Amino acid sequence: MVTRIAFIGSGGIAEWQHFDTLEEIDSAKVVGICDIDETAANEAAERFDAKVFTDHETLLDELTLDAVFICLPPFAHENQEIMAAERGINLFVEKPIALTNEKARTIREAIEANDVVSQVGYNWRYAPAVDRARELLEGRTIEYIDGRFWGGVPGGEDHWWRHQARSGGQVVEQATHNFDMVRFLAGDVKRLYAAGADRVSDLVDFSDVTSTTMTHESGAVSHVSTSCIAEDGDSRLEVIADGATLTISQNEIHGSIDGDEIHEEFEANPYVTEVKSFLEAVETNDDSKIRAPYSDATKTLALTLAVTESIESGEPITL
Repeated sequence: MVTRIAFIGSGGIAEWQHFDTLEEIDSAKVVGICDIDETAANEAAERFDAKVFTDHETLLDELTLDAVFICLPPFAHENQEIMAAERGINLFVEKPIALTNEKARTIREAIEANDVVSQVGYNWRYAPAVDRARELLEGRTIEYIDGRFWGGVPGGEDHWWRHQARSGGQVVEQATHNFDMVRFLAGDVKRLYAAGADRVSDLVDFSDVTSTTMTHESGAVSHVSTSCIAEDGDSRLEVIADGATLTISQNEIHGSIDGDEIHEEFEANPYVTEVKSFLEAVETNDDSKIRAPYSDATKTLALTLAVTESIESGEPITL
């Protein structure tokens, strides 16, 4: 079976990750590339001998597709997912999935109504170190998680990422991975309080540092901090459970289990794993092994939007 695939959005993660992965999968055939930048679309299409589009509606009307990868900035999600779902086309959607809960809910309803396979690009859920952490934490009570996403400001002058109205801010656009992992390990969040500061960087119009404390329905407590003014990049989780203290990144885990020190490193690329998982679900019409379906990703979006709301209001938020 050959899975016929199109891309809506050919830059960013599509270019530096997904194209390489799909070139190595014999059963995957990229037949269409859509981008509002025709030059970028043509460059991407040359890799696959794919047809070029600058309008996603034309692409979805003209091509017979099994799946579409939607790799767009947050503000650019309009009706792409809905149109694809209504045509029975399975969806791989990069995060963040939208800028409002209302938009995400409308897309989720279209996915559910048309019974298509959906996956969101929360690649940490497919990271080997996270798999190992879940194995080590099985049967233990997770009491606390501390996550962080520290880095700099991407893009050139006036890049969309630097404006909250277009990116959602660092919490929504980048640190969504860390908030998603907190949910993945400790369960859904019940209540949160967040604070932010913007005293240093004039490159962004949102908080350049944030701190969020959460309580979970499971009883666990968690915290996530973000910064776009850090000199060095750092993204990780630290977990405290009964008999376990672990530090987790995508490809490394270290800490202590029942008094024994552990330090393990992994080579598997979670971006590759998530794409292969999606394609297997499409080919078999069985999404039971999808770890980040769209319906679950809406909960992570709601969490990050609540963080922004708490920062702006100065009040705790109950989800």
